[in-house]
Amino acid sequence: MLTDALRELGTALASRESSAPGPNRAAHAERLRRHVDDYLRPRARDAGAPLVVVLLGSTGSGKSSLFNALVGRDISPSGVLRPTTRRPVALVHPDDVGADPLPGMTERSALDLRPDAAAPRGLMLVDAPDFDSIELANRALAVELLEAADLVVFVTTATRYADQVPWSILERARQRGVPLLAVLNRLPPEADDAEAVASDYRNLLERGRLADSGAFGALEVVPVFEGALEPERDALSVAAVAPIRAALDRLTADEAARRELLRRSLFAALTGLPAAVEEIAVEIDEERDAADALLDIAERSYRDRRAALGEELSRGTFLRAEVLRQWQDFVGAGQVARILAQGIGRIVANVRSLVRPGPAAPAVEVREAAFSDLVAIAVQYVDAAARRTATSWVEDRYGGTALATHPDLWAASPGWGARLLVDLDAWAAKVGDEIRALGERRKGWAQVASIGVNAVGTSAVLAVFMHTGGLTGAEVGITAATAVVNQKLLEAIFGEANVAAFVSSARSSLAQLLDDAFADERARYAAAIRGLPDNDDLATVMRAAARRAATHATDTAYGAGE
Repeated sequence: MLTDALRELGTALASRESSAPGPNRAAHAERLRRHVDDYLRPRARDAGAPLVVVLLGSTGSGKSSLFNALVGRDISPSGVLRPTTRRPVALVHPDDVGADPLPGMTERSALDLRPDAAAPRGLMLVDAPDFDSIELANRALAVELLEAADLVVFVTTATRYADQVPWSILERARQRGVPLLAVLNRLPPEADDAEAVASDYRNLLERGRLADSGAFGALEVVPVFEGALEPERDALSVAAVAPIRAALDRLTADEAARRELLRRSLFAALTGLPAAVEEIAVEIDEERDAADALLDIAERSYRDRRAALGEELSRGTFLRAEVLRQWQDFVGAGQVARILAQGIGRIVANVRSLVRPGPAAPAVEVREAAFSDLVAIAVQYVDAAARRTATSWVEDRYGGTALATHPDLWAASPGWGARLLVDLDAWAAKVGDEIRALGERRKGWAQVASIGVNAVGTSAVLAVFMHTGGLTGAEVGITAATAVVNQKLLEAIFGEANVAAFVSSARSSLAQLLDDAFADERARYAAAIRGLPDNDDLATVMRAAARRAATHATDTAYGAGE
């Protein structure tokens, strides 16, 4: 059904309006959305609604004088200077107020609606703001009324009919397919001069493919001579506007003529929807491609730096030597070396002797220092990923805009390291819980508890961070010695196979923790370009709805409501 397609299109355009990256593109979607919601949908529901006849013209063209002449009294002030807050004036019969053909403009008080018992039934006559007004809002209202009109009475003058601005409006009227009546005002009094101007204007209209855009076929150009005014009134003379009045009277008196005009206007508007929607859909496509490219840059930068961090962590060399020595001093590396020479069985027998008597184990201090080292190096890699991403983005249209709005994207977010530390503490707590559960499953090891769960847990954490694989030269010294101490201590308590499985599992969960932390940090870039679509669903929905609406363009029934 036509109304369903239009409703779906209006919803999609509203979504685009609220999410478009930048005010110009949002305004583009808003204009088309208003055309759909405020003109096409009411027309599709009710072909009996009043005709919307819009008088369009530039400042000083005599448009308001024509309006006053048509309504029979001075309602709309005329003159070269316009109040910048001027609203369009609409005259309508009281019986037609309920069937408001411009509901959107009425709801937002953009229309000065004047119910008048003397106005013809079935017709709303609108004096639009000047389309060349110095006030942007006035120009926008004029264009909006052009999009909503069933008939446009276009007013220009003998001195301005060839100007660029009026022709840009006429070109849009041609694209829109709205029927036209043309008024050429302020013609010179000499007949030959007046005919020369009128003839030139008709030739321009023909070259502009507007000759057949008239309300009843060929476009009629109504000539009005300079000074053709009503005495003591702000209105063109009755005789000058007689052809326009006759055309409007015909539309209100002849139901067939009125419906034919409505059919033409709606047909043109509906068949023009796919092209109008395509302009916005192409913008979405371009933005989607740009978003994909930008997010791919961020993904590669963070993936590469995460891999590099993983390589460095696998070597264990990021831990400070003083941290490792502190742990060695606690577990007694020299004594371990002597016991190792006697065999693994002696380590099991002497596990209590691995820990020297004296001060309490520095488990918490060593673990906190190790986490501090890990966080520091991780922040360095995240900083590098941010710089790589921003350096690539800065030359891009959308990326540069995002960086200007979010300069923090050039570096790691200030709280990232602190959040990572919290996650590491939670991970260490889980490691401790698993160590305790593993110890409880091994009978006869209750005495190991005297070493301290924190100490054993810290030993397990350090085992995850350190191993001798890949170490060379000076790196072997302190890191390898501490790795051996930890490994043998844990194996003496839990058994070699259990320790290998546990350390592998803990390393995997740590890797996942870091993956998630990098992904969360990378998500800032997606948020920074939130206005850019990350898929083509919206464009697809808009195109499909516009095509369905255009398919109904030849349906003279206009739908049976929603």
